[in-house]
Amino acid sequence: MILAFLRLIRFNNLLIMLFTQVLSYYFLSPHITAHQLIETRFVFLCLATLLVGAGGYIINDYLDVKLDLINKPNKVVVGQIISRRWTMFLHFCMNAIAMLLGLYIGTKVTVAIVIAAVMLWIYSVSLKRKFLSGNVLVSCLSSFVIVINFIYDNSLQVQLIWAYSFFAFVLTLLREIIKDTEDIRGDGKFDCKTIPIVLGVRKTKTVLLYITGIFALILFVYTTFFAASYSFEHSFARGSFIFYMMAFVIVPLFILLYFIKTADTTSDFHRLSTYTKLIMVTGMLSMIFWRI
Repeated sequence: MILAFLRLIRFNNLLIMLFTQVLSYYFLSPHITAHQLIETRFVFLCLATLLVGAGGYIINDYLDVKLDLINKPNKVVVGQIISRRWTMFLHFCMNAIAMLLGLYIGTKVTVAIVIAAVMLWIYSVSLKRKFLSGNVLVSCLSSFVIVINFIYDNSLQVQLIWAYSFFAFVLTLLREIIKDTEDIRGDGKFDCKTIPIVLGVRKTKTVLLYITGIFALILFVYTTFFAASYSFEHSFARGSFIFYMMAFVIVPLFILLYFIKTADTTSDFHRLSTYTKLIMVTGMLSMIFWRI
């Protein structure tokens, strides 16, 4: 039961969210101390973010049981291990607790949490099956994990907040389109209008290639020109950042182009999804260089 619950809330993804939120709060501001990471208000902020994310995963699985029975029958939890009634109860409780935590933190954070929860509901109920709009919404909500830190504390460096938010947005958009391609068989039976269903797999791969290629070039220019001119405290940090980005983010993105081009089967797209998530993690880890 515990393992099923962890699978339902996508525990691994929640760990990545927590990792991203803590990293961005500490490393994207020169003023944040390690002690502030364990202050009650910030701990509650992280917990509220994770609860909203978990609630979103739960309602998504609740509404997608029929799709999941086709796309991934061995991973279905709702109605198989955890009853539909308990699933909705968990969804309600997590969002309610997140909002109460938000009220403790402040009005702006509460509003952000409510908006995120509502958007996740709208995505699961309607937009997930629509052409592109659902992908864009989920990508925006992925950026929310970083942006909410700035809402909470505006001492963070706004340029870096937006840079990493954009990074999270694009990588999530890529991954969402890849996942839609992986699930095309089940989605097609329920009249979904996802990109691969509307355009076909071949044209979807072309879209993925363009997004990945353009983003890799943007990231290359950002890293070599912006980072080179940015006032790093030490030249060692600047050089280390550029090397790290080239080796662990930009080159893997160009490798991703090859993987996209040669992807053909469902398992190929599943591997693409995992590989894209790894690039997102390595990209977020680059935040540490801004405080070396």
